[in-house]
Amino acid sequence: MAKTALFSAVFHINMRFQNQLLFSTLPSTNTYLKENYRNLPNYTVAIAKHQTAGRGRMDRIWVDGDDLLLSVLIKDSLEPNKISQLALVAAAAVWKTLAPYLAVEIKWPNDIVYRDRKISGILIESVIISTTLAALIIGIGINVNTKKFPEELFQKATSLTLVTKEEYDQKKLKDDLLYNLDYYYQDFLTSGNEYLKICCENSSLLGKEVVIDDFRNPKSALVLDILESGNILLEVEGKKREYSSGEISLKEFYNTEVK
Repeated sequence: MAKTALFSAVFHINMRFQNQLLFSTLPSTNTYLKENYRNLPNYTVAIAKHQTAGRGRMDRIWVDGDDLLLSVLIKDSLEPNKISQLALVAAAAVWKTLAPYLAVEIKWPNDIVYRDRKISGILIESVIISTTLAALIIGIGINVNTKKFPEELFQKATSLTLVTKEEYDQKKLKDDLLYNLDYYYQDFLTSGNEYLKICCENSSLLGKEVVIDDFRNPKSALVLDILESGNILLEVEGKKREYSSGEISLKEFYNTEVK
């Protein structure tokens, strides 16, 4: 059971994500919003100092350290096919937040990396009733002051502190992140493409050879573009093919044996 929120903070600024609930511990901020969305205002933010059951894409476990862990609730009238675009919106916001500190890149569809090591992850979840999108939850985790990772993640993950040897104010990072998320969400709503431009210009994969796993057999492919739909355009066996994030998983090509 979730612990009682320590406080609800309201910013006196003109942005959406003002209603903020801070918890000492939650199983998952995404799960909390999914279970309580009916009784919460639109744009509510759930923030947890610690998560006991944090998840990433494809139910991968999120390792909880001294990190920024939050989820935002969106109950706007959106088409379900817009969900994948919001992963790009969130990625642009995280990139904008971290770029002043590190030369980070966006790894489609939902990771922010520094020199190929993950520093942030995004998880988009939805509540669909019949064919109507009732609620959308954007979960974001940023490795901030974590100084040590489990051995199995040592070569795969990093944090702001590990790279720069400095400590960071999580409240400032949170405020900057929500401001940027509000900005790029507005860009998305008004049919802008600034968020998409950021994702393309700062992609860690564009122009590179990758291995795609479509859950049947791996193949090599060349990354051609990230599309407005949120899908990725690849050249596979000499043909251009478009994939959604739910269809494939990508790995950069390091002399990996493929069929």
